[in-house]
Amino acid sequence: MANPTPELQQLTNKSIIELFSVELKPDVHFKKTAQTGTYSQSGTTITVSATGHGMPVGTIIPLDFTSGNGIDGIYTIQTESTNEFTVTATTSQSTSGNIAFNSHETPTTPIVYLFHAGNNMKDSTDIIWQSNTYTRMPVKAEGFKYTGKGKLPRPTLTFSNLLGTITAILQLTNQTTAFSDLAGAKVTRRRTLARFLDEANFPSNVNPYKLGSVDPTAELPREVYFIERKVIENRDIVQFEMVGSFDLFGIFAPKKLVTRADFAGVGTFVNA
Repeated sequence: MANPTPELQQLTNKSIIELFSVELKPDVHFKKTAQTGTYSQSGTTITVSATGHGMPVGTIIPLDFTSGNGIDGIYTIQTESTNEFTVTATTSQSTSGNIAFNSHETPTTPIVYLFHAGNNMKDSTDIIWQSNTYTRMPVKAEGFKYTGKGKLPRPTLTFSNLLGTITAILQLTNQTTAFSDLAGAKVTRRRTLARFLDEANFPSNVNPYKLGSVDPTAELPREVYFIERKVIENRDIVQFEMVGSFDLFGIFAPKKLVTRADFAGVGTFVNA
C-alpha cells in the first residue's frame, strides 16, 4: 500500500478530496457518558455549557442540537473550561438552544476518528477541513460504485497496520464488547473540491486553487456506511467490509410491513 501522497495528490482546482469519519457506537465500542447542556452561537463560534464535561481541547465529538438552528455534525473542541467548551461552525449565524452528546466515560479517549489518504501542502501533515483535522493515514478505499443491477455496493477500507495503530483501536473497542472489531461503526465518506479546502493546508495560508473565497460548506453528497465485518488483520494491513444502511443484518425496507389489517387494498388489483 502506498504511503500518503504528498502535496494533496498534485491537485487542480477541480480535484476531488476524499475524507472519512468513523463514529464508534455507544455502549458497543465504548462506555458512554450521556451529556446535555445549552449552547449559543455567535458568528461561527459555538459555546456549549455542560457541567463538568471533562473533555480536553482537540476532542472530536458528534453534537446533536435539539433546539434552535444549530447544525448537527462532528466538531472539534477549540477551547474549554470546567463547564464550557467552544467549537467552530461552518455557517455563521446567531442562535441558541439545547444540546445533547455522548462522550467516552474516559473523556480523553476518542470516539470519532477522522482520516484522509494524503497530507497537506504546507508542512506535509494532516488535512484541515471545516475546522476538523483529518489524520494522514495510508488507506485504500474502494468498491463504492453502484452497478444498477440491484445489488448494493459493499465497499472496503484497507488500512496500513505497520505501526499497529488499527490493532490498538480494535483492542480498545473490544474491551467494551468482545470480538466486535468495530462492527456497526458508522463510516461517512465525504468529498469536496481542492478549492474548498481550508487555507491552513497551504503555504502562507493561501489556497492557490480557490476561485474567489473558500466556501467551507461546499461538498458532494455524503455517503454513509456501516462496518459489517473485519475481513483481515495482520501486521501489514487491516481491512473492513462496509454496507449501506439498508444492507445491515436484520434491517429491511420498508421497516413496517403493510397488511390488509392496515389497508384493505393491499395485494389486490382494482380496475378503475
